[in-house]
Amino acid sequence: MKSKLLTGLVLFSAILCGCTSDTPPSQIRYSMVQDLAPEMMSGSSNIILQLNPVLDGGGIVLQVSDHSLREARFHRWAEPLNAQLGALVSNTMSKDKFSLNGHTLEVYVARFQGSASGNIYISASFSLLNPQGLKIKTVSRQLETQQSEPGYDALVSALRSGFDRICHDALLELK
Repeated sequence: MKSKLLTGLVLFSAILCGCTSDTPPSQIRYSMVQDLAPEMMSGSSNIILQLNPVLDGGGIVLQVSDHSLREARFHRWAEPLNAQLGALVSNTMSKDKFSLNGHTLEVYVARFQGSASGNIYISASFSLLNPQGLKIKTVSRQLETQQSEPGYDALVSALRSGFDRICHDALLELK
């Protein structure tokens, strides 16, 4: 009887310990560039893309209030965000047949985030520099829109399409 009781307590303890594991949830990685040709990922030496430092931590950023941002711990970018956005700029330039002709395109991404309420915020400035490094023209674009459905997949999709849109509009004005 004592051995059955002891065995039951050991099994019960094992089950409880299994349920209270300190194992963190696994990370989910998101990519916006899986559909791009490999040459778009190699980048261009004539495109300089910089991120607001808050966007450069590796996690998807959510705006939690008017003045607060939070980086997701378990929803991460599959590749560095600056590399993905640089590839999207190259892709848009290729689609729009935009040639730099020895000039440099400097892109600063200030906002690239979603929110718990489903809003999307993107803003960037695009500066065309001559071969000597002097700014010829700067165009700034921003976009605030709504996700089509909830969840990180929809957020990433909305961020991608929003960035493609502002990049296209900026390149049209820089032509």
